[in-house]
Amino acid sequence: VIQSHILAMYLPSFFAARTIRWLGLRGMMLLGSVAYLLCLGIGVLGAEWMHFEGALILLGIGWNFMFIGGTTLLPTTYRPSERFKVQGLNEAVVFGLQAFGSLSAGWVLYVLGWRALLLLIAPAVAIQFAATWYYMREPAPQIRNR
Repeated sequence: VIQSHILAMYLPSFFAARTIRWLGLRGMMLLGSVAYLLCLGIGVLGAEWMHFEGALILLGIGWNFMFIGGTTLLPTTYRPSERFKVQGLNEAVVFGLQAFGSLSAGWVLYVLGWRALLLLIAPAVAIQFAATWYYMREPAPQIRNR
């Protein structure tokens, strides 16, 4: 299950440019949001091997699409003189929260169980999906070359 999850996190990166050309950056991010929602849906259905496998593969794909989308959009939010500070802060926040989430998920899983873990993060996933959906309606930002 973990190997499949790791593959799902990084393998789509090999096809990211093609995916962005096909769906657009916003479409790829929306697909990542949908993958998160499907992850929750499959996970809530049960705690058997197939539920873990399906949920964690979708979690990996959703993470990849949202991470690539976010890091591609980041340069549209700052001036070139702020580049290194903003990117450094972004990396610290993203990977700090990722580490916290990974470490706390084990504790929450142990104390509350699989279904409670999924239901605990469901509001955050719903907000993230709604924000991505809302973002789809805004004019597309200019993406500058790095």
